Amino acid sequence: MNKTDLIKIHHADYLDDIHFWTSWTEGKEPVLEVGCGHGRVALPLLAAGREVVGVDIDLPAIQSLREDLGEKEMEIQNRARIIHENIVNFQPEGRFGAAIIPCNTYSTFSLEERQIIISKIYQLLAPGGVFAASMPNPFQLRSLYKELRENSDPEGSDLETSFLHPETGFPVQVSSKVAARENCLGWDWIYDHLHPDGQVERVVQSTEHYLTTLEIYQQELVRVGFDEIHSMGDFDSSDYLEDSSYLILVGNKAEV
Repeated sequence: MNKTDLIKIHHADYLDDIHFWTSWTEGKEPVLEVGCGHGRVALPLLAAGREVVGVDIDLPAIQSLREDLGEKEMEIQNRARIIHENIVNFQPEGRFGAAIIPCNTYSTFSLEERQIIISKIYQLLAPGGVFAASMPNPFQLRSLYKELRENSDPEGSDLETSFLHPETGFPVQVSSKVAARENCLGWDWIYDHLHPDGQVERVVQSTEHYLTTLEIYQQELVRVGFDEIHSMGDFDSSDYLEDSSYLILVGNKAEV
C-alpha cells in the first residue's frame, strides 16, 4: 500500500465541506477542480450530477481516482475528465462555470505561484463563473509561526488519529509535526504502520503552507478582475473571524 492509499484512508471520513462545494457549483458547469488528488471532492460532485474536470500533478493520486471512476456507472464516467497536469500549463477547450481549490491546497502555493494560478483560473472561467478556495485560517497560521519561532525547544509530533491497515489489519498511527521555515510552516504527516513484532513502516507526507493575510488574498483576486468577493470562516458560510477554523474565499467573474 503506497502513500496515496494511506492519505486516502486518512481523509475518507471527512465530509464537512462536501455540501459547500456542491452548493456553490450548482448550475455552474463544467467544474474545474485544481488539486483533485484521489477524488475526495470530485467524486461527490460527480455523484451530485456535476460535470468535473480534475487537474493534479500528483500522478499516483490521479491513477487512484481513475481506478475508482472505472468502477462507477458509465454516465458518471462520461462527466469526468481527470488530467495529470500542472494547472499553469493547462490549456483546455472551452470555459468553466466554476473553479475550486479545496482541501487546504491554496495556501500551499507561494505568492508567485498564486498570482499565476489565479490569473489562469480567471481566464478559464466563463462570464458569471465562480471561484472558491479553502485553506487554513491565515491568522492562526501566522500566530503558530510566531509561537514556533519563539520556542527554542519545539515539541515532537502530535498523534492525530489511527486506523487499521486494510491489507494487514495492523494499526496505522497518524501524527503530525509542524516547523517554522522561511515565510511558511512546514507540515509533516507521519503514517506509522505498526507490526506486532515491533517493526514500524513509516511514510511521511510533507507540505508547506505559506504565510499571508486575508487582505492580501482578497487583493490578489481583485487584481485579476474578480468581484463580489466573500470571505467565510467555515463551510456553513459563517463570516471569517480570527478564530475561525478556515478561510474560504469565493469570487465571481462579472457577466459581460
